[in-house]
Order: sequence, then C-alpha cells, then structure tokens
Amino acid sequence: MSYSKKTILSYIIIAIISLAIYYISWIQSTVRFLLSLCIYILFFYFIHFLWVKSRKTIIIPFPEFMNYFLWKASLFLVFIILFIWWLSYLSNEKFPASMPEYTISNWDKVVKFQAMSHIWKEDFYKEVENNLTKFKKEWWVYFYEWVKPWTKENSEKFNNAIWVKFDQDLYKNFSKLYWVVNQNNNQFLWLVNNLDFNVDLNLDQIMELYWQKNITNKTKTGEVIPVDANKLIIETLSNLNDKELKILVYINQAILNFIISNETTQKFLTENFSNKELFDVILWERNKIIANEIINSKYKKIYTTYWLLHFNWVLELLQKNDPNWKIIGTKYLYPIKN
Repeated sequence: MSYSKKTILSYIIIAIISLAIYYISWIQSTVRFLLSLCIYILFFYFIHFLWVKSRKTIIIPFPEFMNYFLWKASLFLVFIILFIWWLSYLSNEKFPASMPEYTISNWDKVVKFQAMSHIWKEDFYKEVENNLTKFKKEWWVYFYEWVKPWTKENSEKFNNAIWVKFDQDLYKNFSKLYWVVNQNNNQFLWLVNNLDFNVDLNLDQIMELYWQKNITNKTKTGEVIPVDANKLIIETLSNLNDKELKILVYINQAILNFIISNETTQKFLTENFSNKELFDVILWERNKIIANEIINSKYKKIYTTYWLLHFNWVLELLQKNDPNWKIIGTKYLYPIKN
C-alpha cells in the first residue's frame, strides 16, 4: 500500500502529539488519546456507512477513510494547539492585564483609587503596599474593601444564593490554579499610622438588602445545594502532575489577563451573573457605601483599594454629588505579567 504525503504527515503529527502527551502525562493519557482516536474513526465510519447505504452510493474502504480522518484530525489538533498557545502567549507576554491606580479630585479632596482583585501575584500586592506606605507617610488615610463574615445563617444563605460554598479558604485554593496568591488584607493595615477604615458592608447587611430585592425567590434560595468549590479545586490539583499543572496555570493566567483587560467580556459576565439581584447588591450597594464615605469624610487625602468594576460607578456617584470630580491621573500595575 502506498501512502500519500498527507497521510505520512498526519501520522507524523499524531506521533508528535502522542509523544508530547507521554512527556507531559505519561502512558495512561497517551493510551487514552490513541484509543479516543480509534473510537472516533470507528464511530464516523459507521455514520459514513449508514449514510452511504441510505443514499445507495459507493462505500469508501476503511483504510482510505481512516487516512482521510487522521489527516483532518491532525490538522484540527494542530490548529487548536497553536491557537490556544498563541492566545495564551499574547495575553501573558505581550498584552498582560493592567490594574489602574486612578487619581480623582474635586479640588477639595484627592482620592487614589487602586483597583484590586482577591487573587494576584505577590509582587503586585507588595507594590500596592509600598505605594500605600508612601502616601500614608504624607498622612493620607486608607479606605479598604472587605466584606466581613457575620452570622452562620446568613453565610449559608449567601452560599445558596451564589450556588457556591464560599469560605475563607476559597480564594486561597483558587489561587493555586493560577500560581498566584490570595489577597491578605492585613498586609495593608497599620502601615505608618492607624488611619485605616473598612468601607464596606458586612454579610448580614448584604443578605438583608438582597432579600429586599428578591422577596419572590426567598424560599427557592434555601433549596439550592451550593457547589463545594474547595473540594473540586483540591481534587483537580491532586490529579495533575507538575507539567500538567504548569500548562493549566499558564492557560488560566491568560484567561484571567484577557477578562481583566477586556471591558466587553467584563460587561458580559456582570450582566449574565447567575444571581442578578445579589450581584446588584454586591456591586451597586457597595458603590453607594464608598461614594458616601468619600463625600462625608473629614479627610482630604484618601487612598482606597477596591474591586476594579466599582470605579466607574463610584466616580459617577461622586460626580452626581459634585460635578467637579474628575480623573486627574492614571498609573498602571501589571498583576500577572510574566
């Protein structure tokens, strides 16, 4: 039997992919990959056989069909691998997400709004700590975001409302999928002076506001069994070797960089959050809290760390109170730059 150049190339591609899988995940994954290819070949040949019988046309011999399938499959696999690698490379190396520090003022007060997230690289948090230390030496005060846990009952209701078991270990375990660290808010407290103020709602307040918005679904929320995300993450990590984890982390970091740097994606995720009423409380009600604290504060120089999505809404609320509020400066940090 003679082999065409396409057939030989497809065998070479499949062999290279198989060797790569063996190097990364050892023999079991390699066998699963090759076995899956065999199953797909048989499945699609069976579909081809039924189709040809119904149309009463000529059946392609199995060896010819197999070579054709492997050629198409090898091209598809190469495309998928290169596409994922290319997007991950661009997101992580060329266009990593930036986290802005906005300086806003109404010519009476000045606010440094450092956008934050609860999992980032340790260097990012250290840089924020250094910046905060610098400003507090000049007698700035610190307003920070931190939802305090409260009653066990409301903690359970919150978990049911978001469909995820949310506890103090979630960010810690979640950060392992990205090779970053979870935010330790104590890192930013008691620097230079004790002018640190928690400008946020506690969990009881969040749930009270949520019930006010969601009276009709109040009984349904209690019927939901939240997903134990901690358990799922630990199980995932336990099933990965170092090479597999390294690849997963690189792709996860690329996804995180893409989401943070793409406003359209952020808007889509916020508009399609699984529990819209709860998200409105988490985002909008807390926007009102920080805006009111800034407006009513006796302090003139305020450094605040808050989730990125809050900034535009907080600025809008400030401008409704006083049109003089404007962005007068912007600096950028790169939390997951490789």
